[in-house]
Amino acid sequence: MPLTHYSDSLPSPFARSICFEQEAVMPVGEHEWFAEGRVPYTAGHEPEPKASLPGYDSGVLCLLLGMFLLLAYNFRHYSTFLKNFANDLFSIRRREGFFDVRTASETGVQLSFMFMACLSEGIIVNSVAGSSFDTRFGVFAVISVLTLMAVLYYVWQLAAYFTVGFVFTDKISARMWMKGFISSQALLAMLLVVPALVVLFNPVAAPAVVITAVVFYFLTRILFICKGFRLFYDNFGSLLYFILYLCTLEIVPLVLIYRVILFMQTLLTKFF
Repeated sequence: MPLTHYSDSLPSPFARSICFEQEAVMPVGEHEWFAEGRVPYTAGHEPEPKASLPGYDSGVLCLLLGMFLLLAYNFRHYSTFLKNFANDLFSIRRREGFFDVRTASETGVQLSFMFMACLSEGIIVNSVAGSSFDTRFGVFAVISVLTLMAVLYYVWQLAAYFTVGFVFTDKISARMWMKGFISSQALLAMLLVVPALVVLFNPVAAPAVVITAVVFYFLTRILFICKGFRLFYDNFGSLLYFILYLCTLEIVPLVLIYRVILFMQTLLTKFF
């Protein structure tokens, strides 16, 4: 009887100890439970294009760059403008010699604030009303059109307030009223620029930004309307004229602009 070493009876560590699928005993119906071929999770997901934020658009960035360059160009004149800012916004003290002064530097500051306010309004309105058109026309085109509408509305307000002021009141009161309007728009520009930048790079914050912008807009309009009321109210007859002014220059234009935006949205959705 041959001798058998004890080590020969031990399993070899190099021996195959696994069972492959084709070697296993398995009913035919169970094969469909197992994946055949390439396992799906090893293939990953198909890459999708990253959603482009409005702030990444080169045209929009050019508008922002132009705004900041205009602000930087007039930066040395802001101290003079801000010294008279509170007086122009709240005061109704009549100083004829002071209101006769007009400088090119003051006009440059006013233009920079006007462009800041209009661009901020265009960006904020685009975050709500223009999102459905960005994919068709591009976010730059939509914001540019909305900014242009804001500029035209601003110019129309200047012309309307100038006409009403110089027709229905004296020269000094009309200039003080115009100063109040320009200062209120400068305040609006300073309040809206940060929310506009926020919604430009974080579109998810659009609802909160729009509510904040509406509050800021009506706050500045109330300040301007209060100054006009303090300037022009004398008796009950002037109160009637003031109510007509509110309806004609403050309420009706906003309703018309809102209707125009809705009409443009419906028209472009129908034909494009």
